[in-house]
Amino acid sequence: MKRFLVILTVAALFSCSQKVNKESVMKKAYKMYERGEYSDARKYLKEAIYRAEGLTTKELLKLRYMLANSYYLDEDYVDAIVEFEEFLALFPTAPQVPEVLYKLADSYMKVSPGAERDLTYVKKAEEKAEELVENYPDTIYAKKAKQIIKKAKLIEAQHLIDIAVLYEKLGKPYAASVYYQKAYDEFGDYLDKKKIEFKIGEDLVNSYLQYQKELEEYKNKIKEVDSKIKKEKDIEKRNVLINRKQLLEEHVEKIKDRIKDGQERGIKILEYVVKNYPDSNYAEKAKKILKKFKKEKND
Repeated sequence: MKRFLVILTVAALFSCSQKVNKESVMKKAYKMYERGEYSDARKYLKEAIYRAEGLTTKELLKLRYMLANSYYLDEDYVDAIVEFEEFLALFPTAPQVPEVLYKLADSYMKVSPGAERDLTYVKKAEEKAEELVENYPDTIYAKKAKQIIKKAKLIEAQHLIDIAVLYEKLGKPYAASVYYQKAYDEFGDYLDKKKIEFKIGEDLVNSYLQYQKELEEYKNKIKEVDSKIKKEKDIEKRNVLINRKQLLEEHVEKIKDRIKDGQERGIKILEYVVKNYPDSNYAEKAKKILKKFKKEKND
């Protein structure tokens, strides 16, 4: 918003200042631009855009494109984003639109902080690239845009995987499996499916580890309530305690069901990994987990 207000202020200042000869200032702008002296070119480009009289739509379009592109070529991607967005708003059907969409998407990707941070710019890059591919599929920029889409998908997937890894480190494999599954469902085509399938299966089989402490706490609470029930003489208070015990027991059963269902699904996934990727490291790891699980279950 601040950036937008600055643009309006600059525009207002230029509009209120003395007009300039368009041929003279445009000639200087083009000359500087062609030399690659983009910073100097911008001075004259802005003069032409905001102060020159009698600009045609075609001339204004060219000047605004050059202004935006000069920022991009100077690797000033934040200002490039502002100017490219302005160009698209002013000239949505211009022949430069495919190129502008690509460079806008690329600029958003260049200023994005990566998978470990906020993904707003990554998603904006993906959005612009997808718009380009959808509306201008036969242009040379569509192919480049597909690479940006792929990169954006990989970053978004890695973001989910990083969350899953964090939950694993916190001793919460079931929660980790949820994020691995989300990454697999949304970005499976961009990931190593063998690895993600194995990780989902492994974490589901180990899901009981996440709930051991919680189950123990609830079992102790049930014992405490049960002890109070035996001692309580007042019927009304005793019924309240009985209801509380029932709720605690129901919650314990829900956790047990979640663990059971998760482990059953995890076993099937690991068996799938063994069957479909027999020569992979993940198949060997899956076999060990399955063997250990069956042994513990029999014991």
